[in-house]
Amino acid sequence: MKTRDFIYSSKTTKIMKTGGTMNFLKKAGVILMVVAVFASSCNKYADDFKQLNTKLDALAAQVAGVTTLSADITALKASVASLATSISGLPTTGSIAALSTSLGALSTKIDGITTTLNTVATAGTATKTVVDGLKTDLATLLAKITTDNAAMKTQLTDLGTSNAAQTAQLTTALANNVTLAAAIATLQTSLNGLATTGSGTDATAVTIKGLQLMLNAQKVQLDQLLANSNMYNAAVQITTDAEVDFYFTKIAIWPQGGMINANLTIITTNISAGKLADLRTICNNIIAVIGSGSAMTITTKSGDNLVFGKLTTITGNYSVTGFDVDDSLLSSVGGNVVWNYDGAYTSTTLATVGGSLTLVAKAASTTPVLVGTTSIFLPSVAVTGSVYDAGTGAGGTAGVLTYPIATSVELSGGVTSLTVVKATNVKLNSAKYPTGLTIQAPLATTVDLAAATEMTTLGLTVTAAATANLKLDNLATALFVTTVGPTTLTAPKLTAGTVTANATTVALAKHDGVIAPVLSAVTSLTMGAINKAAFNLANYNATLLTASITALSTSTVAGVTSSTNATLTGLTLVGPMVSAVVDDQTKLTSLATSGVINSLTVNSCDIITGLTLAHTHLIGGTGSVLVVTSNPKLTGLVSSTDYPAAITVTGNVLLTSLNLSSYVTKLLVAPGASTAITINGNKLSGVYTNAVAITPTTPYIESTITSADLHTLKAFVATYPATAPPALVMNIDLDLVTLGSVTGNATLTARMNGDTASAVFTAASKTGVVGIVNKAEMALVQ
Repeated sequence: MKTRDFIYSSKTTKIMKTGGTMNFLKKAGVILMVVAVFASSCNKYADDFKQLNTKLDALAAQVAGVTTLSADITALKASVASLATSISGLPTTGSIAALSTSLGALSTKIDGITTTLNTVATAGTATKTVVDGLKTDLATLLAKITTDNAAMKTQLTDLGTSNAAQTAQLTTALANNVTLAAAIATLQTSLNGLATTGSGTDATAVTIKGLQLMLNAQKVQLDQLLANSNMYNAAVQITTDAEVDFYFTKIAIWPQGGMINANLTIITTNISAGKLADLRTICNNIIAVIGSGSAMTITTKSGDNLVFGKLTTITGNYSVTGFDVDDSLLSSVGGNVVWNYDGAYTSTTLATVGGSLTLVAKAASTTPVLVGTTSIFLPSVAVTGSVYDAGTGAGGTAGVLTYPIATSVELSGGVTSLTVVKATNVKLNSAKYPTGLTIQAPLATTVDLAAATEMTTLGLTVTAAATANLKLDNLATALFVTTVGPTTLTAPKLTAGTVTANATTVALAKHDGVIAPVLSAVTSLTMGAINKAAFNLANYNATLLTASITALSTSTVAGVTSSTNATLTGLTLVGPMVSAVVDDQTKLTSLATSGVINSLTVNSCDIITGLTLAHTHLIGGTGSVLVVTSNPKLTGLVSSTDYPAAITVTGNVLLTSLNLSSYVTKLLVAPGASTAITINGNKLSGVYTNAVAITPTTPYIESTITSADLHTLKAFVATYPATAPPALVMNIDLDLVTLGSVTGNATLTARMNGDTASAVFTAASKTGVVGIVNKAEMALVQ
């Protein structure tokens, strides 16, 4: 808006209503004040609407509905909703004048409706004619509101420069109109029944009378609202007692507060204690400081305790020096903010700063007594410019903040480096850090960066206490993450980048693993979504106790290797992985698998006693591979895959239980398809029964091999053809086989070679052969 549109004499201008028509003595400045006063009137309106709705509910309970009237109400609600959603800012001078004219016309319509209601209330009954007339009045009111909505939408479309707080005030006022529309809707529903029956009860008449009184009260409120518009269109400077007296007569008299359309400067150094009460009254009556290039500058001394209890908006710069003031409703500053006072910097309502934000770091002192900058709590402010810790000319660097005595800091945007050596709690609420972030908070037990999603350019570096809870709940992008101190590092959404930490517990649930984290002290490692050709846990050999490694679900990791991890006790592997090798582990006690792991090798794990296998084969691969060899304490093994290319279980000298029932499907007939099954050197047992040769009087009785372990494989072997493809090569032996009831054990190979009557084990088939080597021999297993 042009400044000249706001300038008029210093006396308060009133909007008068005469004969039902709204006449304006002044224009834009007054009308802008309407918006501010709307905010302070909302609570009163809310009470009135609540009472109105209570009475309407009582009325609605007594009568029924009419379709045509309900349609009118729907249209009314829609038109009011359209009015509310069309607001994008505050009106210009001309549009406000048009709005005021519309409000006056609306007030006239309400007059007509209340007159009708008075007639109904006086008569004590509601005839069909009276009700129909009232419905006509309401329809006319609806048409007027619809017309006003269209005009308002056109007027408000052009408002692109108003501040958020003023827009919110007008939106609140219009929301009250929506409540009024709902009240009218309830009234029309009530009248439906009266239109149908043509009469009403005494109770109905009383209810309608109450409604009429309530509408009258709403009209009075509207008149009062339009008549109490206050704005001072000149610079205000209050530095002496005389100036307090002068502006007290101009600003303190505003019944509901007002706005200053120019600069506001208050310096309390030379204002006496006796005038502070008047000054506080002035301050507490200011709703906004507006105008092109305007600024609000406050300088106070200890004990002044100024309260700006209505202040919501400053369109220009805002400065407070000396000691804090109460601006607990301030939500928007269009320009720069400079706070340079003793004590904490705190605001729970400040949401936007259109320029830079300067929070001057203050030191504690004894003369004068100052506590210094003890804490910062600005959880919601969005800063368009940069953030500084030093005033103009003091050498502050944008985004680089140091507060030596602050014990707690919570900020939003504009921070690139924060040094708070005494802080125990740090929380930053920005999502993106284009130049990265560094935090030096060696005593902090909480460093909350849960809002952060991106740390680009320089990444993230955090120094905190050993017991710190470092929250990186949503960090997805960072070139690097470096932490010093926290024993736990959890970044569940971090997808890539170098991670350097001395943490003992590290959980990177979505890290691709391509740039291997540098974790010198890790004991518990969780890595998710790795997408690396070869991931080797040997990189964490010195301290690692437990690890859980999960591959990216949309790709297949070439291989994961765990070898010579001297301290590793537990390992979980989740595919898809082409291969996984767990080798030479001296302390490993548990291994669990899931997902797709096409080839698994477990070799020379000194003390592991059991494996928890739940992985499956790779569809489209050459067949699954299971190799379990030379694990001296392993006692049991249950497979989980199918389509085997190789099954090797050898050298597990305590293995007494083997279940290979997961293998049910042979390889398909394809070039080079073959399956090799090798089982020997374990502690698997069985019972052998020799064949009985045929005689002239007795039939031939076949040899039998009783083994629950091999029986889990029998059906699968039977699916293979007698000749390739696919080829099947077996070398299966049992280690402790008794011969019927004969005491003593021998290998299955020895029992088979000693079975001279067997028609299956001919001399030719025994030569150089160990155990079961073909389908016919496997068929003897039971």
